[in-house]
Amino acid sequence: MQALQAADCAEWLPNDLLVKLDRCLMAHGVEGRTPFLDVKVAPFAFGLPDAMKVQKRLGKWLLRDWLAKNLPAANAWAKKTGFNPPVGEWIESRKTVIEPLVLAQPGIVEMEIGDLVRQTLADPIKNSQAAWSLVFYALWHSHHALGVAADGSVGDVLADAARLG
Repeated sequence: MQALQAADCAEWLPNDLLVKLDRCLMAHGVEGRTPFLDVKVAPFAFGLPDAMKVQKRLGKWLLRDWLAKNLPAANAWAKKTGFNPPVGEWIESRKTVIEPLVLAQPGIVEMEIGDLVRQTLADPIKNSQAAWSLVFYALWHSHHALGVAADGSVGDVLADAARLG
């Protein structure tokens, strides 16, 4: 457990999580703190026995136990849930504009996958990851392969790329 925590602190935190946190905070002019990385808290946490850190596949055991006793409404034992942005809903709300532009994008046309694009974009909420990947690829190809400026809306960029095809 100690070796895994050390690896996380040496690699994952500074090269991923803290970078993301810093960018998000700076982008919105918000001040943020990471209290569990405090110079007094972190060494204390490292020194705890593994059983106080993880039990029953749940991390932060000591913190969860304290929270469950002192603030039961917080549901301290709930499984961790990620944040999934509503990209499927976003694409669905713009589908009449986005779908024909993705289909006309030269990188998509070259691959001859129009039927797959139509099938995926028929229900972008259900197929959110695949729909986002198609739209993102079309934008990426437009900018990096065709040299279309990335300024403006998704529709503007894809329309410019479609004119080149």
